[in-house]
Amino acid sequence: MIKRFDEKKYLVIGIIFIIGFLFAPVSVKAATSLYFNLEDPVIYKDDIFLVDFKIATPDRSINVIDGTLLYDSDKLEIKEISTDASLIALWSKEPVIANGSLSFVGGIPDGFQGEEGNIFRIVFLAKNEGQVDINFLDGFSVFLNDGQGTQLNPWITPFSLDILERPVDIQPKDEWQDLIKKDETPPEPFEIFVGQNQAIFNNQYFASWFTTDKGSGVAYYQIKEEGSDYSQAVSPYLLKNQSLQGSINIKAVDKAGNETIAVLTLTTPAVEVEVKPEIKPVTELAEECFCKIHAGWLAIGFIFLVIIFILGWLWKTKLKNKIQNEE
Repeated sequence: MIKRFDEKKYLVIGIIFIIGFLFAPVSVKAATSLYFNLEDPVIYKDDIFLVDFKIATPDRSINVIDGTLLYDSDKLEIKEISTDASLIALWSKEPVIANGSLSFVGGIPDGFQGEEGNIFRIVFLAKNEGQVDINFLDGFSVFLNDGQGTQLNPWITPFSLDILERPVDIQPKDEWQDLIKKDETPPEPFEIFVGQNQAIFNNQYFASWFTTDKGSGVAYYQIKEEGSDYSQAVSPYLLKNQSLQGSINIKAVDKAGNETIAVLTLTTPAVEVEVKPEIKPVTELAEECFCKIHAGWLAIGFIFLVIIFILGWLWKTKLKNKIQNEE
């Protein structure tokens, strides 16, 4: 029994093959996504509410996030940006608010890979009623932790909410102050480092430190050298006592007033502190050319389909000649 060549069958197979290859790169891109989280979606005019900006990257480790968020400044006002619970440890450009935009560049030295990474928390004031969106400016980028600066084009999910007219019997809420009032956890324990470097304070001795607070965030630091009282300080701090005698106390205070104190007794020589270079501007990082990959798979799929049709035509011709010879 002679089987006929089913052109439609092989056409369908070819199309499925092409579609599978075309969408394969896209599915990989979808592994990294940026999104917003709002606990209470009911927002009235004059409410102060919190929006968490997050990233999910379960399949890839990333180390740089660079971009700008856009919002309607007629309806929303940013009161504060909280970065204390952020996965970003180095800010090449700390969050800057200007004319309805929020831009930043942050680095993660050891990289981050996971389902729910906190970038920062935005404290919004609902100024006027109506629908409002938080969007991404074109060019928002994420870079792989691969040592090559490979750029990703992540899935981005714009955020939309409705600011409602306030009922007369409902008072304005302030989620930020509510969080501060409930915060009873002090900042994380930390260490004090004393050193000197030619690039900092003309090679004089200084103290450096850093900590975070997962509740309301660190509000300020105070330092107390031997024989003095506490005073406001930022890291790095030029030591008044260059003889390195006595002790140093540093107090970290969060926005709720909780304190954590670190103490260093100066009994050993200070160490040379390495000054690490700043994160390079992301414009110098290598870019990933998705369009070339897309075109390459398209070409492969097209060639595969052509081969199927050629083989089918040859098979059909051979069968036809065989039938004629037998007749």
